[in-house]
Amino acid sequence: MTAPPAGGCDVLADPALTAQEAFVFWRADALARLVRLTPAPLAAGCLIHFDPDRWGGRQAALLTPDGYQLIVSPRPGLAHHLLLPGPDPPAARAALAPQPLFDAWHPQRLASTLAFWRYAQNPRITRAPPVPALKPTGRTLESTFILWALDLAAAGASGREVAAALWGAVPADWSDSPMRAQVRRVLATGRRLVNGDYRALLRR
Repeated sequence: MTAPPAGGCDVLADPALTAQEAFVFWRADALARLVRLTPAPLAAGCLIHFDPDRWGGRQAALLTPDGYQLIVSPRPGLAHHLLLPGPDPPAARAALAPQPLFDAWHPQRLASTLAFWRYAQNPRITRAPPVPALKPTGRTLESTFILWALDLAAAGASGREVAAALWGAVPADWSDSPMRAQVRRVLATGRRLVNGDYRALLRR
């Protein structure tokens, strides 16, 4: 807890972090979209339970003179700012009831309470979009065959067995077959890559 800044609001933040990296906690009366929660008098049939593990997202908490504050941020740009009685958080799965204040910010508080209620019923965490698979090229296919051949050789497969796995058919006269020399080149290339030539693959 640092000294109150201008305006008399309590702040907790790591000065080494930027505003995008750290949560900032203000006094409860300075937050229009604060969701006030209290232990439910009738737990049976209650629709909100204290379950931060299930809520997921990025979370941070602070014990303030107003109570126990908890921020749940499912994704960047969205945060549910909760205020619960202190000094300790409720027990896991404790039933909770909302207590929106009837003040000048009542519409915002009511909307935030409803938004959190919907979220608590079905937490949704925004995930990174899937990275599209790269289309195979001659270079990537060659690298795949090289790795496959190295794995087979490391497992004790002979050159002929490696060729059979990679290309499916092996000439009857294996000793004079061009495929035998091809397998040797593939394995030699793979061993050079393992011994340091792989760095060339990392260059632009």
